[in-house]
Amino acid sequence: MVYTGTSTNRTSQLKISQVPWEIDDLKWTFLEKVLCGSTFQTVVMWTIFFVEFLVMSLAFYGLCCLIRPNHTVPVFVINLFITDVIQICFRPILNFCTFSVIIAFIYYIYSLSIIVNVGFMVCISVERYIMIKYPVWYRLHSTSKNLALICLLVWAIPSGIIVIDVIIALHGNAAHAFIISTFVLLMPYPLVVFSFVGSWKALSHSVAVTPNEQKRILGILALVLFNYTVLFMPSIVQSIIMMFSFEHGLRFHGYLFTLSGILVYLNPLADSFLYVFLRRDANSMFRCFDSLFFFCCLFNTTDIRNAQICYTDTHPIFS
Repeated sequence: MVYTGTSTNRTSQLKISQVPWEIDDLKWTFLEKVLCGSTFQTVVMWTIFFVEFLVMSLAFYGLCCLIRPNHTVPVFVINLFITDVIQICFRPILNFCTFSVIIAFIYYIYSLSIIVNVGFMVCISVERYIMIKYPVWYRLHSTSKNLALICLLVWAIPSGIIVIDVIIALHGNAAHAFIISTFVLLMPYPLVVFSFVGSWKALSHSVAVTPNEQKRILGILALVLFNYTVLFMPSIVQSIIMMFSFEHGLRFHGYLFTLSGILVYLNPLADSFLYVFLRRDANSMFRCFDSLFFFCCLFNTTDIRNAQICYTDTHPIFS
C-alpha cells in the first residue's frame, strides 16, 4: 500500500523520504520502485482502461434494463457497478509517479472501492444462497429499508477501516497496516465459498427451481468465486509477502506487485459478465450469441467458396 506523510515542498509533492518513519527499516525505496509503474504496466493498464470503458458502457445499458417498474431494484448490483466505475477511472492515474496529496487521496479511494467491491460480491453470493435455502424468510426480510441499511454498512465499515489504516501507517506501523488490509480482503472468502457450496447442494435437491434458473444462479456464484480466487487472491498473497519482508526478494516482489495489480484491475471486466448472468434472459442471450456465431461462420464459409469459384473461373489452369 502507499503511505504518505506531510510535505513542506512548495510543489506540494510528497517524497518517499518525507514519511514519518525510518527508511532503512521499512525499505521504502523498494515501495517507490514498485509503485512507480513500469512502461509495460502503464501500457497494459491504459489498454485495459479503454477496453473496460467500452464494456462497462454496455454493462450500464444492461443494468438500466434490470431496473423495471414494479420490480425490486438491484441495489447490490448498482453499488457494485459504482465501485467498478471508480476502479476504472482512478487506477490509471496511480501510474503517474508523483506522490502528492491528490494522488494519495485517489489511492485510498481506489483501495476503498476494491474493499467495497468485495463486500458487495459477498452480498450477492449470500443473497442468492438465502434466496434458495430460505425463500420464505428472504421474501419477508428483503425490504428496501433492510437493503439500504446493508449497503450503508458495506460502505461505512471499509471507510472506517481505511481511516484506521491511514492513522496506523502515519504512526509508523506499516506492518500492522498490511496485516489489517490483508485480513480485511481475506475474511469474506469463506463466505463466498460457503455460499457457492451451500447453493449447489440446495439446488441439487430443489424441484421448484427450473434447470435454466439453476444454471443461471450457479453461474453467478461461480463467477463471484472465480473473481475472488483468481483476481483478488494474488493481491492478498502479495500483501502477505510484503507484510513479512521488506528486504528479501525485491525483484520477485516487484513482478508479483505488477501481476496482482493488473489482475485486480481486470475485476470490473469480469463483473460485466456478472451483470449478464443477473439477467433472467441470460440463457436466451447466450443462444443469440451462438446463433450469431453460427451465421458468421456460415457467411465466412460462403465467402470462401465464392472466392474459390471466382478464382477458378478467372484462372482455368488451376485445378
